[in-house]
Amino acid sequence: MKIQIKIINSYELHNIRSIVLRNGLEPKMCTFEGDTRINSIHIGAFIENKIVGGVSLIKNNCKINNERECFQLRGLCVYEKYQNCGIGTKILNKVENIITEKNTKYIWMNARESAVKFYLNLDYINSNRTKIIGNIGLHYMLYKYL
Repeated sequence: MKIQIKIINSYELHNIRSIVLRNGLEPKMCTFEGDTRINSIHIGAFIENKIVGGVSLIKNNCKINNERECFQLRGLCVYEKYQNCGIGTKILNKVENIITEKNTKYIWMNARESAVKFYLNLDYINSNRTKIIGNIGLHYMLYKYL
């Protein structure tokens, strides 16, 4: 299975966000604040030219750790059929390379409780700060210095 990871437009993530992250919410409603900022970066994972995963990087300060000039990881998702195949890890490797090339040293996110172990295995740090996000559920703030 050949996986291609590339930079895409945010709207290319709306359908996968809808299915994987938002319980079938209308795709047009699956935008994130910051999606259209000039310095936001969106990444897709493709198999045979079909998107199977993706993520967005939004330039947002991290108030919890008082970090500036950093990126927030938003909406990492992979279709269920392709989960546990290393696609999420490949996406994060691309993310970290892009961030490093931009001389940024810090990345953070609010991760679903079910995803925390995945990030910890990739050397992200759990701040143990939690919050409930809408009807999606409990999230943990995680971060990593690159």
